[in-house]
Amino acid sequence: MAYLNANIPIIECYVRGNYLRDQKDSHNKYFECVVFGFSSLPKQVPLFHYMMEDGGLWWRAPISAFCTKPGVKELPLNELMMWDSFSYNVGVTTFYQLAGCKMEYISRRKVKRTGTYLFTIDWCSGDYNELNFGYSEKPDQHKCGHVIQLDEGNFAIQPNNRLRAFDPALAANPSENLINRLVNTKTWSVEDTSKWITDEHEEGSYDYTYKELK
Repeated sequence: MAYLNANIPIIECYVRGNYLRDQKDSHNKYFECVVFGFSSLPKQVPLFHYMMEDGGLWWRAPISAFCTKPGVKELPLNELMMWDSFSYNVGVTTFYQLAGCKMEYISRRKVKRTGTYLFTIDWCSGDYNELNFGYSEKPDQHKCGHVIQLDEGNFAIQPNNRLRAFDPALAANPSENLINRLVNTKTWSVEDTSKWITDEHEEGSYDYTYKELK
């Protein structure tokens, strides 16, 4: 689990010139770059770090700064993302089951956008010496972010409840909604009650006998 900064799988792409010029100009310019990491700051979107062909290092650009080729139409950031970062503590994983899968989501503007899964970012609260602020570990509020390379040339970050993943070996009919899902509100634990205890007199045994307290 990384704090503040995290490595990501390398993305070779282009950065839009306006993000190198404080949005003042150069909206029609594109430069090759390699995106290699990002910062997780609460109340801000994940902000990505990249290196350019001249050796220049740039820090903390939103996902809307990048595209797969020159000339790709820039989309509003809130068309590509739903949520800001949930905490300073972040993990990055490329899930084997999802690697290379086609994905589809419906944007805020009700536009269907498709692309290819790259990797997933996820958040948690800090250790017990840190203030547990925000929603990173609340069951009904937490969101992960799947990073997707869109077919149209942009990149997006979407949570589970906004997208579908297509696996030909598993999804027999991906157009069919099997059930209307509800967000889980329960925290699952087997150590949240005083009703059951282990026998204190057993020594060196992994086959514990549990006693029910009356």
